Formats: sequence, structure tokens, C-alpha cells
Amino acid sequence: MKLRHSQAILLSGFIWMGVGVLLLTKGIQYLAMAGNQVLTHSQEGFSLIQLFSRFSKDSEQAAFIVIALALLLGFFKGRIVMKKAVHRVVERIRSHPSPIPMKKMYSKGYCLLIGSMMGMGFLFKFLPLPLDVKGFIDFTIGIALINGAMLYVRAASLPENP
Repeated sequence: MKLRHSQAILLSGFIWMGVGVLLLTKGIQYLAMAGNQVLTHSQEGFSLIQLFSRFSKDSEQAAFIVIALALLLGFFKGRIVMKKAVHRVVERIRSHPSPIPMKKMYSKGYCLLIGSMMGMGFLFKFLPLPLDVKGFIDFTIGIALINGAMLYVRAASLPENP
């Protein structure tokens, strides 16, 4: 299958958006479960919510602080780190003649990077981390990917040779 440059760029953005929403949802679920554990006092060991509840009035405000920090970190990761990756992929797509075969959209190194991140995500499920830590990480990465997806959409709307 061959795609025009703008279609290939949008496809990359939609993939990032889909994975970002998936991670965001998973992160929210983890944070909700962790919040329930804190409220019922069944949380054992380290907890981000309990840590931040020392600086706030109650655990609900602490959960809000955890979510706000994840949003902030995800936003900056999306704008700084993901921006570079988006730029590289867009340049690669535009360096090929249009229409571009899907096989040539991504470099082998990029595919290995994505594969290794997916592998780490699967392993992450089995690490003995507190639920709120897992939720924080998933939520942050989800926000960063959604932010990066918006950069793809913006790049797809720009002219080919600015």
C-alpha cells in the first residue's frame, strides 16, 4: 500500500494518538485503583498519593497533585523529546517520492526502538511497582504521545517544502 506524504504523516499521528489514549486510560485506571487503596487504608509500601498527602490536606488533593504532575511532565516530554522524533519521521517520509510505500515510512532503527518500548511496556506490567507509580508513568507517557500526535497532525497540514 502506498500513501501520499500527508496521509503517511497523519497515519503516524493516528497511531501515536491511539497508543497515547490507551496508555492514558490505563494510567487513569491504575490511579483510581491506587486511590481506592489509599482511601480504604489497604495500600502497603510506597505510594505517591500518600507521599503527596503529607503536603496537602487530604489524599484526594494528593491524587490531584499526582495527576497534575503527570500532565505537566507529559506535556513537556511531548514538546521536547517527542518533537525530535516527529521531526525525524516527517523528514524521512518527505525525503521519499510520493506516494511512499508503508515499508519505507520508518527506518529499521525506529522500528527497533518502538519494538523495544513495547517490550518494556509488557515487562512493566509484571514489575512489583505500586499502582499509583504505574499509573503515573502510563498517564505521563500517554499525554506525551497525544501531544506528539498533535505535532504529526500539524506537520501533515504544512506544505511539503516550506
